[in-house]
Amino acid sequence: MKSAWRLVGVFLVLAATTNVPFAKGREPKQGHLTGTWECVAHSSAQNDMPFTLKLAQNDDTVTGTFINSSGEYRLSSGSFEKGVLEIHVKTPAGSYVITGRLLRGQLSGHWSRGQEVEGGWEGTKSAPAKQ
Repeated sequence: MKSAWRLVGVFLVLAATTNVPFAKGREPKQGHLTGTWECVAHSSAQNDMPFTLKLAQNDDTVTGTFINSSGEYRLSSGSFEKGVLEIHVKTPAGSYVITGRLLRGQLSGHWSRGQEVEGGWEGTKSAPAKQ
């Protein structure tokens, strides 16, 4: 009987000191995309257009806002799976799909607004504000 209690005690100590994956309140892993990204969209149909992405990445889910000269818009959906960022955002000008890859601390990829306009883009993460 003593060995059974000893075994239970060892299990409880291990469970209390390790990150048990089934523990309640487990925080999702914050990803590399979390932060503010200063970006530029390119298109042959229009001039370069600056925009900002404020992103929060938890595991493979990305949330946040898209900000350009016409306003600030919440992302409709976003993901970062197998190294590919894909976000969707609806604005008064139309619905955008933005895809990209993170390479050496920079994002770059493709954007489109329906079948009307498309192009490339790139962005760099802003340095965190010093306190």
